[in-house]
Amino acid sequence: MAQLVARLTCPNCRQAFAAPVEQILDVEVDPTAKTRLLGGQVNLVVCPTCGFASTLDIPFIYHDRKKELALVFMPLAAGRTDLERQQAIGALSRAVMSTLPQEQRKGYLLNPQVFFSYESLVNRVLEADGITQEMIQAQRERAELLKRLLEASTPEDRLRVVRENEAKIDEDFFRILQLNLEQADLLGNQEAVRQLLEIQAMLAEQTPIGRRLAARTDAVRALREQPTRENLLNLLISTEDAATRTILIRLGLPLVDYLFFQKLTARIEDAETETERQRLEALREEVLKVREKMREEAREVVAARLQLVRELLASEEPELLARRRLVEMDDLFLSVLASEIEAAQQAGDSALAERLQNIWQLVMKLFQEQVPPELVLLTRLAESPDDETTRQILQQNGRLLNEQFLALLEQAEKDMRERGEEEVAQRLARALEIARPMVQTEDRRGKKRETTDRRTTPSGLIIARG
Repeated sequence: MAQLVARLTCPNCRQAFAAPVEQILDVEVDPTAKTRLLGGQVNLVVCPTCGFASTLDIPFIYHDRKKELALVFMPLAAGRTDLERQQAIGALSRAVMSTLPQEQRKGYLLNPQVFFSYESLVNRVLEADGITQEMIQAQRERAELLKRLLEASTPEDRLRVVRENEAKIDEDFFRILQLNLEQADLLGNQEAVRQLLEIQAMLAEQTPIGRRLAARTDAVRALREQPTRENLLNLLISTEDAATRTILIRLGLPLVDYLFFQKLTARIEDAETETERQRLEALREEVLKVREKMREEAREVVAARLQLVRELLASEEPELLARRRLVEMDDLFLSVLASEIEAAQQAGDSALAERLQNIWQLVMKLFQEQVPPELVLLTRLAESPDDETTRQILQQNGRLLNEQFLALLEQAEKDMRERGEEEVAQRLARALEIARPMVQTEDRRGKKRETTDRRTTPSGLIIARG
């Protein structure tokens, strides 16, 4: 993700401020890029003075190497002439290519698709995901239906809206409802949470899809509360919905072993009717197919992680490649890499083992970069052997000490006590006692600087000197 800093003037309060501006959105470098693009969050800036938010109408390029997408957002206001716009498009394309290894610089980057409206760019990204215009329109209709349900003044009005639109109430509608519920909860909008929960409960009672999803939730909860072969078998036998059975099999895969099939075979042999016997035999075939599909998926993922290890070994710039593919470096990748290191050591290939160890160290370094510094500090405090060491650690990390960190420290202490980690909880409690006066001292200093050490520019922008 490439950024530059732009000097801006707030259209609301006319104060000048600086804000980062994105020009390259690469989904491999930044896994959040696509979500932010679809959510309209690209180049969204907020005035630090009055809080006014607006989106900058400036060019950027969206790059997805796996789908060979190079999409340029080029608003007409971005250039006075076609030549200027073409030059800007070329510069963005070259900027992407400069970050790629030579073997990944393909023709689609030389001829990126250009979009003059943000909406058309978003639609192209969705289209690449197999989402058609008809599907986009259907999503809009579902969102509008949810809005109508929220606006309904009485339960009777809501039920009438549901009856008139039952065809639109499907699993996608419930996903939209759940996303809105999570967002309202995150924002602390308790009234919206209450209304959405009421709608969810009504749909679970009044619609076929609602009843089916409620039953699915109950089945999954039952398996998690009692993860036994007998319980899994009973749930599979009693569940009529095929999608729910698949979820249960995937969730309970460790239970699907020889003993599980013994129990299922015994049920087949004890079946009282031919119809029941055939149904249980069909269930056995279904379980076998789902299990085999999951094993095949696992083999494919392992093969992909092994291929990534080999690509890192062959790359002339392994760090650049690792940064671009960091999202693929999960626990399975580390397991595969560890196995390759062990195999090289057992084969006596010390040169290969050393190169693999270098990749391991590189990946660990990148992981550490991803960890927020507050969590690193929290871990060090949890491991501190005494108060003096704790005080030194806190003094070395004074820039991180604020009320938010104190709240994090307090919550961590509480979590450790609930988990029975009393020794760690005691260390965090002492760290909290030592850190709190430091934060209060910094707050007093900050207020003093704010009131005594500032100047006003001719434009009216206040600049603080620390």
